[in-house]
Amino acid sequence: MQNKPRKKPVAARTQKAKAAGRPASGEAFLRTFIPLLFILPVVFAAFSPILDNELTNWDDPALITENPLIRDFSVEGVGKIFSSFYFGNYQPLHLLSYMIEYHFWQLNPAGYHAVSLVLFLLVTTLVYFFINRLTNGNKTIAILGALLFSVNAMRVESVAWAAERKDMLYALFYMASLIAYVKYITSGNNPGTNLKMRFFIYAFLFFLLSVFSKVMAVSIVGPMVFLDYYYSRKISLRLILEKIPFVAVSIVIGLLQIRAVASAGTIDESEMFTLGDRLLIVCRNLMFSFYKILAPVNLSVFNPYPVRTPGTLWPMEFYIAPFFVLGLLILAVWSYRKTKIVIFCLGFFLASIALVLQFVAIGPTLFNERYSLMPSVALSFGLAYAIWWIVKRYPRSKYFMFGAAGLYLVVMFVLTYQRCNVWQNSLSIWDNALEQFPHASMPLNNRGKIYGKDLGNTTRAMQDLTLAIRYGPNNEQAYSNRGIIYCMNGKFDSAIADFNNAIRINPDYYEALVNRGIAYAQTNRPALALEDFNKCLALEPAKPEGYMNRGFCYLQLKQYDKALEDFNTGLKIDPSQSQFYIRRSQTLYNLKRYGEAFSDVQAARSMGVPVEDSYFNLVKKAAGSDYDSLK
Repeated sequence: MQNKPRKKPVAARTQKAKAAGRPASGEAFLRTFIPLLFILPVVFAAFSPILDNELTNWDDPALITENPLIRDFSVEGVGKIFSSFYFGNYQPLHLLSYMIEYHFWQLNPAGYHAVSLVLFLLVTTLVYFFINRLTNGNKTIAILGALLFSVNAMRVESVAWAAERKDMLYALFYMASLIAYVKYITSGNNPGTNLKMRFFIYAFLFFLLSVFSKVMAVSIVGPMVFLDYYYSRKISLRLILEKIPFVAVSIVIGLLQIRAVASAGTIDESEMFTLGDRLLIVCRNLMFSFYKILAPVNLSVFNPYPVRTPGTLWPMEFYIAPFFVLGLLILAVWSYRKTKIVIFCLGFFLASIALVLQFVAIGPTLFNERYSLMPSVALSFGLAYAIWWIVKRYPRSKYFMFGAAGLYLVVMFVLTYQRCNVWQNSLSIWDNALEQFPHASMPLNNRGKIYGKDLGNTTRAMQDLTLAIRYGPNNEQAYSNRGIIYCMNGKFDSAIADFNNAIRINPDYYEALVNRGIAYAQTNRPALALEDFNKCLALEPAKPEGYMNRGFCYLQLKQYDKALEDFNTGLKIDPSQSQFYIRRSQTLYNLKRYGEAFSDVQAARSMGVPVEDSYFNLVKKAAGSDYDSLK
């Protein structure tokens, strides 16, 4: 009994320090930090399989393995990242992270996955501190909330998918911004104090970092409004004015994103939906977001729109969803006079996911697991609070409630671990998607591409790609990839017919234009190939392979000066492209610049390019006296 009087003054001082915006005592900080020694190892163990995973063919090539922007680790290279739209987005910090990693470990998948996992551990830490602050230091709710958030198979897509690094970055800065905003709200009543304004500035700066990582960060204004409600801030002019910087940046970034999307054509309106259809889709996705977070089973990297013929109905779940949304509204109204927790959690959840509920279709998927990342913070907090409230209200339920919560987390741990293994490689994620959606054109296309390009199994590739075209007759990628398989089998006329179909669907489809140009070059039609490669370079002037392809055409056409210019340009963009050296050597040889030609063939051989001895000796002999000076 004698210990209790001593504890009260410490707690009182801690609460007073928090109210004044001052750091708590070292003892209080230690008590806050210690639970992370349990939480973080659990999270690390649940996601540890990703450290052995490969990169996939789902956006990883465009953003990492084939991305020219990340290979120039220089001031000029960083400038290009911040001044360019890439892959239908404006997310410079996202690309900057890849640039730094590529500088240190090139294309080693373990490095990218390790960084993603570390970032997720930091996000989990901030979620824990955020909930701890919302509850004035209630460790039970904070620990349980952080675990419910992180140990969930719905998080795997954001963490295990290397191309989704933007999720980790935006979530990290998003949570830091919200924590700073809560400190701003709770740091005393005098709005003029330097400490209070410092927290507001921190909140805004973290928001800037978040929005430069992923445009979805513009949703932060909604959670801020509900934090105002949670902390009983009265509506005032100041309350409105302090949101203006966030809204202004959101508008600017939103307009930039619209331009980026328009430049890449990534908005997919493959089916025209009525307003009523869109409302059903929004309600269904909102319902599924709750359902999948609570029961993350039957997950898929790709969730297609239902196949419907004119006059047919949506699946039953779409008609159930509006009643679910109505139920949420009734719950919010019922709780209004009882607690702020329900409205706060529902409002936070809805505000942070509203932009991606597919009222406007973005991409070919109906539902994306990764969009639940920030909304899960609100739901996890609400669930943890509910468990704690039941235990406090009904003490006899303590062992049952905590036992049930522990069992649920064990199941979630197993599901998360298993889901990480699904992301082992490209084949495993598309096999998993096709188990659930066997008629989905995009997964069939992507798996067919793996069988053909990576595994050399042209028979299986042809089967998948033909089915992809059957189920998605406007899938230009499937036509292009099947054309490549025809090329691999020496059927160039069939290949060109498929490339023509792909280009008919999308006249600016870079891959199909490249592949058709290569097919023309292979069939000794360099003039036609040149037309395609010229258009490719007009579409993507920063891609070195464009200069390689066009330069080879010029070489075939014996336009050696133009070929040399293209090979030089390509090497300036990416000096590591070894094939440029052998092609430039051939060009220089034809220009009778034998010494330079031999220097290039030596460089090509030293970089591992197979060079025929006959050609090597021919150039060496032609170099003559120049060779002695080159040795």
